[in-house]
Amino acid sequence: MHDLIEQTIAIDETMVTIDGLRLRVLTAGSGPAVLLLHGFVVSADDWRPTIAQLARAGYRAIAPDALGFGQSDKPGGTAYSLRRYADLNAGLLTTLGVDSAAVVGHSMGGKHALATTVLHPARVARLMLADSEGFMQLPLFMRKGGALPFLGEAILSLSAFPAVIRMQLAAAFADPARYVTPELVERGRKTLGDPRVRQTMLALSRNYEANDLRGSGLWSRLAEIRCPTLIVWGAEDRLFLARYAQDAQAAIPGARLVIIPRCGHFPQIEAQERFHGLLLGFLAGQEVV
Repeated sequence: MHDLIEQTIAIDETMVTIDGLRLRVLTAGSGPAVLLLHGFVVSADDWRPTIAQLARAGYRAIAPDALGFGQSDKPGGTAYSLRRYADLNAGLLTTLGVDSAAVVGHSMGGKHALATTVLHPARVARLMLADSEGFMQLPLFMRKGGALPFLGEAILSLSAFPAVIRMQLAAAFADPARYVTPELVERGRKTLGDPRVRQTMLALSRNYEANDLRGSGLWSRLAEIRCPTLIVWGAEDRLFLARYAQDAQAAIPGARLVIIPRCGHFPQIEAQERFHGLLLGFLAGQEVV
């Protein structure tokens, strides 16, 4: 059914320039705007089923490739920071003629959604986080490895091996036998084998403080968030453990929390029907059940 919906909804692809930086953006539908922010080392294409569901339900879905990923520009160096991502998200809405939008962020995109909400509160009508980064301390090699000569490059070269990709993906799903397909592994290999994406990953590691909620000074400002907020988390997320969902809820005033059973790090994939039901209900202002 979801595949059929996606096939019957026209999803447009365009390049948008904001502050001299080009972002690839997927859009579909008309109505209230919903900005979809993807996670680490993936792209807006992961949101295609969600884009189709939103368009079918009477919303305007907007899903950019984050700067440094997908087909968006990859300037490298110190170009990446939470403030830059937040400003680009606000700039994208301005360019598309959108005053405010509901913002949905998954994993790394959750951190970008939080930064956008704190720094551009008038642009965010509602906030939904899915297994969001920012509430747990990442391993030291992920935070600082890129700053050490040759170590970052060595780690990245290993990460592109299919066996390593398969292992990482297996940790991301509660039911890896169903979701970790040869096609998904090959997609990961192509992405991590792209030297430009690897340079983005190194740059993010070398500028970790600017991309961390605490290091950037944004953590203490989460208490300023006043828009309706829904946090969704997979109970069996082995990348960002579900216990950190409680910290996310405590940090954001009035946030509601739903833990999805038998689900890993990607609820929009592994619990697609439940995720889309929660999203559409939240957008409509319904009580979470």
